[in-house]
Amino acid sequence: MDSPLFSVFTKPWRAQSLDELGELVRSMGFSAVEYPLREGYQAQRPEDIAGLCKTLGRYGVSVASLAADTSERTLAACGENGVPIVRICQGFDRALGFWENIDALRRKYDVVARQCEKHGVTLGVQMHYGGADVSNSYDSYILLRDYDPRYIAAVWDAGHSGLAGEPPRYALDCLWDHLCMVNFKAAYWRRANGPEAAQARWGVHWTTGSNGMCPWDEAVAHLKERGYAGTVCLPAEYSDEANVEAYARQDLAYIKNLWEGA
Repeated sequence: MDSPLFSVFTKPWRAQSLDELGELVRSMGFSAVEYPLREGYQAQRPEDIAGLCKTLGRYGVSVASLAADTSERTLAACGENGVPIVRICQGFDRALGFWENIDALRRKYDVVARQCEKHGVTLGVQMHYGGADVSNSYDSYILLRDYDPRYIAAVWDAGHSGLAGEPPRYALDCLWDHLCMVNFKAAYWRRANGPEAAQARWGVHWTTGSNGMCPWDEAVAHLKERGYAGTVCLPAEYSDEANVEAYARQDLAYIKNLWEGA
């Protein structure tokens, strides 16, 4: 089985020029990026996507996905420059119930789906922990099940799926027919206040691949068993922000070893 395309989310590296970013990503061992098209980064507008792809391409680095808005300007620029996926996390309106939110989001996605088809781009919807988000694989499936996955699809995230307590095999099976990308992130819950508190509060610690609540080895084994051949993105999110680059290198080596093992 061929190895997937290994990508890194470049959110931690906003101070470098695009040339410096391309050199860094290549030196870390990645051949692709997910890029945050937003204010404060090297490329901020749809008009900047062409230059982003051209500059990173000089270093042998492709743009596998963008973390961006869903405007038609963005979708059109992605289609024109060969960026296949625009990734979002989907929040809920706290004033609405679950099914009301699903109905409202589907009305929005009905429009986006037509625009994605027009421009040859996929909207990838990623789960995200929290009480006001699409936070697990089954919620994602309910939201996305009626869409053509060429245009509206799911991004499974090991970190958020683990925080939801999902066994990776079942989570991936739930989303399989709608899967466009997988993120390998790692996290665990930890108590944010003491046992004397009237109400327990919990926080999230973002860590390296072998230390999170989702077992990466089980997830990789199932992806290999089912013949996954898409993009594997490492979001490079760690609570210890001072050592992000070192941890990203470590996690890339770890997941490549899992992928290439028996």
